Parts: sequence; C-alpha cells; structure tokens
Amino acid sequence: MERYDAIGRLRAKDAAGLAIDTRTRTADGTELDGLDGLRNYLLTIRREAFERQFCRKLLGFALGRSVQLSDQPLIDEMLKQFAANDHRVGTAVELIVRSRQFREIRGFAAVD
Repeated sequence: MERYDAIGRLRAKDAAGLAIDTRTRTADGTELDGLDGLRNYLLTIRREAFERQFCRKLLGFALGRSVQLSDQPLIDEMLKQFAANDHRVGTAVELIVRSRQFREIRGFAAVD
C-alpha cells in the first residue's frame, strides 16, 4: 500500500523524492512485493484464514455486534457455501440475511 498517498493516488516517489520500496516480509517470513504480492499471498497461502476473517467481520457488521461462539456454525456454513459458489460475496450476504441471528434481534421486545 506504500505506493498510494493518503488519499489513494498512485505515486512513484515519496515526499522526499525517493523511490518507493514496496517489498516487505510477513511474520511467517514470506516476502511480498507490492499489491500483487499481497494479493497472491492472501489468495494462496492465507486463503482460508482470510476468508474466515472476512466472514466473521461481515457477520459482525451485519448483526451490529461482535461475533459470538454461538455464531460459529453460521460462519462454518458461510465458508462452505462461499467455496461451493466460486467465492461470491453475495453467497455470504444471503446466508447472513437468511440466518436466525440476523432475523431475530436478541433482547428485542415485539412492539404491537
């Protein structure tokens, strides 16, 4: 992400006029070079962890609360359906919207 400035414009040099170095190393020792390196790393080496975290964050956002242990079966089903449907985000969204967690707000008293 170093190649982009604070408002997202692509740049070749930093404020001092020096060339930007986009190479880095992850905690597991994998060397990455730029956005393409990061994309490749996430889609190959860390795909399962990335997808699980994506589903957790999407579910938490949709529910307006942190993900709980009782949500784990839904996340597992999201991952299963996500993989079976060519990793389409719409699949995960549909599972969330149809889920009991999304349809039934905990502690909400029905208003007549």
